[in-house]
Amino acid sequence: MSFEVKKARREKQKLIAGLMGPSGSGKTLSALLIAYGMMREAYPQVDDNEIWSKIGIADTEHKRSLLYFDYQFDEDSKIGEFYHINFEPPYTTERYQQAVMALKNEGVEVIIIDSLSHNWQGEGGIVEQHGSMSGNSFQNWGKLAPETTKLVRILTRNDVHIIATLRTKQEYAMEQNAEGKMQPIKIGTKPVQKDEMEYEFMLNFNVGMDHMAKASKDNTHLFGDDEIKIDTDVGRKLYRWLELGIDVRAEEAERRAKQAEADEKERQRLLAEILAAVESDEKKQKELAGMEFKMNEQKVHDFNLKAMRRAHEILTN
Repeated sequence: MSFEVKKARREKQKLIAGLMGPSGSGKTLSALLIAYGMMREAYPQVDDNEIWSKIGIADTEHKRSLLYFDYQFDEDSKIGEFYHINFEPPYTTERYQQAVMALKNEGVEVIIIDSLSHNWQGEGGIVEQHGSMSGNSFQNWGKLAPETTKLVRILTRNDVHIIATLRTKQEYAMEQNAEGKMQPIKIGTKPVQKDEMEYEFMLNFNVGMDHMAKASKDNTHLFGDDEIKIDTDVGRKLYRWLELGIDVRAEEAERRAKQAEADEKERQRLLAEILAAVESDEKKQKELAGMEFKMNEQKVHDFNLKAMRRAHEILTN
């Protein structure tokens, strides 16, 4: 079989993302917000009912995702009627594939697997299968390796966007609270799945108990090293990068540059009007001097836009 050699180019891709964190960190809600943001960016003209019909969850967490139905996540939007599978044991790889196919057959474009950890450490999962096998334990792990290979195929070859949540092993650390006392806090460590599974995702978010997330792996290069609050804008950015082939970071930098240019033009206009207003008005000159003193003796020419607007409001009326 010969190889086909092509020049590299940017192609559309499907999302394969992992949200990892301890119980209660907000992985399910974060996945729903990312999914909604992606579909809202994809279909800006359709109503929310149709948007939510493009999102589905394979729920191994005892229907917990249904608790978010009708949740108001911003001023104008609620979580609507997404497709839902109450995914009960056994949590075999084959049944994960069946769940994905069932959602695809309903027209779902973003599938949330909540959670992928049950395939590893759940009833009928790989660890339980290993425990029921006779013979050499090490060799038995080798026999189960194809299960992981099949799971990777489910994530990478189904031509849908997939967001998988993964539980992390629970550990506790001591942290100083606002009163200065030490208290235990719940932290997540390793995800409950085979160690190599993390490498299969293009994007991994570690979600903490404060609901803040940090990308531990980011092939999209969209999110950097900062902690972020996952919202629908994360999904919008991902869709533009994945489906439209848009350099989101360059686009954002260009937007900021244009905004900075517009802000500076406004600042200069306000400055000119302030200087004209105080030029022959001794009272206003004293008012301006007082403002400059309150700004740590910063001259009006150096005021930022917010301060310039305030000075303009006072001195030109």
